[in-house]
Amino acid sequence: MIERKPRIVGALVGDIEREPSARTKYGYLFEAVRRRFPLAGVYDATLRGPRRLINILLSIHPNRRVWRQRSYKHPAGFRLRSRLAASHLESLRGKADLALQVGVLFDARWNNVPLPSVIYTDYTAQLSAQRPDAGRSPFTPAERAAWIELERQAFERAAHICTRGQLVRDSVLNDYGIPPERVTAIGGGVNFAELPSINEPATSEAPTALFIGKEFYRKGGDLLLTAFSQVRAAIPQAQLRLLTGDDIPPGLPLEGVEIIRPTWDREAIAALYRRADLFVLPSRLETWGDVLLEAMAYGLPCIGVIGQAMQEIIKDGQTGLIVPPEDPGALASAMTRLLGDASLRGQWGRAARHKLESEYTWDRVVDRLSPVIEAAHLISNR
Repeated sequence: MIERKPRIVGALVGDIEREPSARTKYGYLFEAVRRRFPLAGVYDATLRGPRRLINILLSIHPNRRVWRQRSYKHPAGFRLRSRLAASHLESLRGKADLALQVGVLFDARWNNVPLPSVIYTDYTAQLSAQRPDAGRSPFTPAERAAWIELERQAFERAAHICTRGQLVRDSVLNDYGIPPERVTAIGGGVNFAELPSINEPATSEAPTALFIGKEFYRKGGDLLLTAFSQVRAAIPQAQLRLLTGDDIPPGLPLEGVEIIRPTWDREAIAALYRRADLFVLPSRLETWGDVLLEAMAYGLPCIGVIGQAMQEIIKDGQTGLIVPPEDPGALASAMTRLLGDASLRGQWGRAARHKLESEYTWDRVVDRLSPVIEAAHLISNR
């Protein structure tokens, strides 16, 4: 007798059919899941109508950016989204066997819905709480405690938790007390339908570094600009293209820098990678790094910092360089080394592309996810 594969229902905050951001970040994951398992739809737990208004009012804050963060990360919103998701899963009895929940902005098994779930996440609130200066922890102390408790309950109810990187896995184990046998780091995939052709290393006199970070401070944009001014002293023709959603604080050096505003136009982003020789991301808090994978797909060596998930993605001295955090001098030295050596950039860029192909496509990720799903389904049927 051939056993039927478990029918999966996806659940996340975002509409992968209509929203460019959700489609780019999660659409390819669910396409890869569909190639392996029957997919009984993908549920969007976004709050709308009166629920959205209630959440907005409860999370109000004088700073517009913090208010936006709080509207995603407010305990009331977590509970509202959880009720919606749980109600949807209840309606799928007999039509789905397991829920694949992306992120922990809600709990798909709220009120102990009988459908088992696997959570796949690249973040925990405890990690951001440990670095509040990075700007991803918009809670009051009471709200933070409530949110972390809701997150812990979601982890406890899930049949298994999959994280993108080891950094987040360690947080789930150490900060939430989840047993290690229930948490697996499976990586993440590059968000391309097809891998692009690899860049040929340029030998021009104006080598170009690329930074993509919507949140300027958290992503280390100020550190990069300070470092790049030192790079220009060594390589006067060097250029930096810096994509960010924030205004650049006054006083930072901008010579040789092109400021670019964020876009979900994938052709525009592809053009940036095509015109770059090096990718740099000196983040203060980085629990994964999708843009690193995209850069590697184009054969770009990458520079990141110690103590973040970037260490798991970049192989120091083979696909790029890892430098100490908050150290513009070390960052400048690393950039100068690579921008001044086209041959080394080509060698490390090709190694980066090879690492991406072998580890960081969504089909590779689902290879690692599949045994978790099958085991969770088997246990739930005992």
